[in-house]
Amino acid sequence: MLARLTVAQRLALGFGLLLLLLVLSVGLGLNRLATLGEMAERVVTRDRENIALANRMLDLINEQAQDTLLLFQDRQPAVVRERIAERSLVVDTTMRRLEVQLDHAPSGLLLERIREQRGGYVGAFQEADRLYRSGRRTDAWQRMVHDTVPRLNGLKVSIEALIAMQDSVLRETGSRSLANFERAHKLLVAFLVVAVAAALAVSAWIIRGVIRPLGGEPEAVRAVVEQIASGKLDGAIALRPDDRGSLLSAMQTMQRKLIEERVRVELALRESQARFQGLIETFRDWAWEVDDAWRYTYAGPQVRQILGYAPEELIGQTPFDLMPPDEAARVRQQADAARAARQPLVALENVNCHKSGRRVVLESSGQPFFDTQGRFGGYRGVDREITDRKQAEAARLAEAERLRDALVREVHHRIKNNLQTVVGLLRREADKRPEVRASLESAIAQVQAVAVVHGLYGQVSRHSVMLCELVPAVVSNVSELSGVPIRLEGLASAEGRLLIRESETVAVALVLNELVTNAVKHASEDAVGAVPPRVVVSREGLCGGVSIENPGRLAPDFDFDARRGIGTGLGLVRALIPVPGMSVSFRQAEAAVRVEVRIEPPVISEAPPAPVGAPAETTAWEGARRP
Repeated sequence: MLARLTVAQRLALGFGLLLLLLVLSVGLGLNRLATLGEMAERVVTRDRENIALANRMLDLINEQAQDTLLLFQDRQPAVVRERIAERSLVVDTTMRRLEVQLDHAPSGLLLERIREQRGGYVGAFQEADRLYRSGRRTDAWQRMVHDTVPRLNGLKVSIEALIAMQDSVLRETGSRSLANFERAHKLLVAFLVVAVAAALAVSAWIIRGVIRPLGGEPEAVRAVVEQIASGKLDGAIALRPDDRGSLLSAMQTMQRKLIEERVRVELALRESQARFQGLIETFRDWAWEVDDAWRYTYAGPQVRQILGYAPEELIGQTPFDLMPPDEAARVRQQADAARAARQPLVALENVNCHKSGRRVVLESSGQPFFDTQGRFGGYRGVDREITDRKQAEAARLAEAERLRDALVREVHHRIKNNLQTVVGLLRREADKRPEVRASLESAIAQVQAVAVVHGLYGQVSRHSVMLCELVPAVVSNVSELSGVPIRLEGLASAEGRLLIRESETVAVALVLNELVTNAVKHASEDAVGAVPPRVVVSREGLCGGVSIENPGRLAPDFDFDARRGIGTGLGLVRALIPVPGMSVSFRQAEAAVRVEVRIEPPVISEAPPAPVGAPAETTAWEGARRP
């Protein structure tokens, strides 16, 4: 039955037995020590005190004997009697203490006899003292010598016998104490030997119960387990000759099977890697793997063809190290966002630098991967070169843009031609009907301004007209229609590249056309030889300015903002001004009227830089500046 106990049960049982033996040993030792203590107390305290009391009583009796004889010789018998009486009281007290403390029966009997002898002695002494006091000194002396003194001597002999008896008791008690101590010592030693033997037996039993299932010492077994757990399977495991079912035996069997499994897995892994490598090498795409910090841990051989780098050159680098700085910042922001959400990378386009320096466009896709504990490990994916596709797409878009721009320009050109036809018809009608010539001339100017805008759109691409193009065209158109030379000053086209919003181009052109026409009209009304109108184009940051100045004076009741004295033309100007983004103000400058036109965002914006090698757009500008 004991053989079937577990290690924990054996440990509990063994420690329980040891604890029981220890308790028994301690209890027995305490009992023996208590007995020895009691005996020692008797030896040291009570028996010695009894002997001391007996000796004290003997001394008192001797002193009594001296005072008894001195009573008949001293001249002061009263003093002697007083001492004898006091000493008698002390003797009585001592005898009572002895009577209380004596627990030895023979000593008690002897003390009783001493008490009787003392009673006889006291009676004889009192009789002799009575005779002495009555004057019968001779009888008293005879009574003292023949009766009192013999009784006193007998009392002393009994007291000495009591002292001898107590001394014997003391020696006997000491002998018994020593014998008890020796027996207790032997018993404790015996229990200690039994406890040690039991401890050794239990320890051997427990060790056997632990070592045999383990197959060896715990430290050696632990070392073997740690070795196998760390993956080191090539270490030898030593077993006992008869060991068949221990932990070490099981570990040896497991080690053998693990070695066989490892060899099998390694072979399968090499075959799988060879198949995978062969499959990867047939792809045109570049397979890669990065860790959680975007560092390459694997790069497929296609990277040599795509980017010109050997695969081992990229290990430890990041994809962003292969990109231009601005592209790296853009792509990293998107990649970090996907990594934070543990989302895949899907068709992420990015520009890389080939080892030779040329730009290569890649399309990256990847999936996050995790270890067996669910910890994020990085991304695995492929990069596909799409440089040719992007170039073809860009070429296709450029061609489509070119065709669209050509079509749009053709449409604007035809609109302009149609508007020019309308202008011709209106002029013919004005010649036929002089009474409405002024109104028709105003309509002709407005239609011609719209034709100018469409003419400009027919010359530019992407529906973009700049302020430095529109102002010269409007000025040239008004000068041509009116026959009045107009001075045009200001920024060159390369310096004043402010783009007018497409939806506001016609409104801005009509406003400028009306203001320039109004300036020409009032300049013609002045005396011959007056200064021709002047138009100045300026720029301040993202704001453009057009200043129109002509000789003349403003009417006293003129107020453009309050719409007083403005007429039909300026009323049209107020109606067409884009708000916000454009403002018109009039002021009198000595003998001239100056109109300030300010154009700002959102009506106007900074134009993109002109492409390198593009023809200069100065034809309309330069033509307008010539009188």
